[in-house]
Amino acid sequence: MNAKRITPIRRVLAVAALAATAGGCNFVDATTSNPNAVPNAAMDQLFTAIQVNSYLLSEGQISRISSMWMQQMAGTDRQFSSLDLYDLNEDDADDEFNTIYTGGGLIDLRRAQQLARDAEREAYLGILQIHEAYLIGMAASIWGDIPYTEAVDPAIAEPALDAQEEIYAAMQALLDEAISNLGGGGAGPGGNDFNFGGDAARWTRVANTLKARFYMHWVEASSAEATTACGGDCLQKAMAAAQAGIVTAAGDWRAQHGAASTENNLWYQFLRDRSGYISAGHHLLNLLQTRNDPRLELYYSTGSGPNDGVFVGSPPGAPGGDPGTTASSLSDDGFGNPAFDQPMVSCAENAFILAEAAYLLNNTGLAQSALQDGVACQEAAFGIDIPNVPTLTGAALLTEILTQKYAAMFLNIEAYNDYKRTCQPALVSNSQVDVSDMPGRLFYGQQERQTNSNMPEPDQQPVRNANDPQGC
Repeated sequence: MNAKRITPIRRVLAVAALAATAGGCNFVDATTSNPNAVPNAAMDQLFTAIQVNSYLLSEGQISRISSMWMQQMAGTDRQFSSLDLYDLNEDDADDEFNTIYTGGGLIDLRRAQQLARDAEREAYLGILQIHEAYLIGMAASIWGDIPYTEAVDPAIAEPALDAQEEIYAAMQALLDEAISNLGGGGAGPGGNDFNFGGDAARWTRVANTLKARFYMHWVEASSAEATTACGGDCLQKAMAAAQAGIVTAAGDWRAQHGAASTENNLWYQFLRDRSGYISAGHHLLNLLQTRNDPRLELYYSTGSGPNDGVFVGSPPGAPGGDPGTTASSLSDDGFGNPAFDQPMVSCAENAFILAEAAYLLNNTGLAQSALQDGVACQEAAFGIDIPNVPTLTGAALLTEILTQKYAAMFLNIEAYNDYKRTCQPALVSNSQVDVSDMPGRLFYGQQERQTNSNMPEPDQQPVRNANDPQGC
């Protein structure tokens, strides 16, 4: 595999990293001053870096890898053609593993949370806790066991790994605490909150949708593990949380971007600087074409050269060279626009979680109505009319719920988590790739493994995470 590394672009919203910049999570915080003496403005500065770091996780390298494996996109040149074929190394998401902890990660989150507590700004604290839950919960969904309890303790040079199910249980407790704090006193972040201006009600719904997402992550696991991660029935808890989750497209949590070059979304920046490395994936593109779905033109451009004006998706293992002259890329009018705000947690996702959980709990009426609500969320988010979803029953209803969710979770890491759990949609194998060989997780970051003896060597790491016991 080509050893050249793609450095994530960290200039989103023109924010400089405010935390320790060394790689790995076992770095001791060098701050020795009393945190009570730090000016209140430091909390806003930390929160800015924290928000940007969340955007980086949601649409950076892990988004690129997972979207290729989900055949929403396709790796068509250099190292991405290898990644598309599941040729994975421990440095492929090295920077992303590090940013769980540094550069707006857990270290900054804990600093900002302490400042919020000291200032008795409970609502601000709640918003910070939601960002921590998103960051750590999604990291655990990709890597499984990760350092958490000991991760930012300056007295511990080599933090131990917490079990994945224990991390999920901790995230559920953290989100419950965040929801409680959002109803508390003290000033919120106001305009420094890029998404909702400190609106506690909207953040409360985001927190509930995250709870529903994380409960669904454990539906496949054994009852013993599910009991640890869910504290009871995962489906019932997911359904209850989704019923309190995001209900309008205006409440979607999105990565915020702008037209200035320092504010462009990361997918646009990557495709601008690495033209031809990743193209449109054949499976989702063909699905949208077959259904005459207007999201096609929001997701993908038409091809160029011999395929000018035609939507063309690349299959797994597509030849390298310069596929950008023939295959589709991202749409300039939608997800490929430099100012496009990538959804992270959405009304559509919330509705489809509710639909799936209700179906599996034999409440088909609620499943059908929630399916329709999910489609309506997509229509409202993008100002489009999606073809009507017919009234369905049995396995066809579940398939449609998961298919609509797959289409809605374009470029979202969560599509990969859904696939690991459900084995849907029916992705296509060919002579170049067998989807049954898809990795169940990423390797831990190389920098952290080399500096923390608790991290196993690549050949000693598990093939799958605890919440994903069976491959597809």
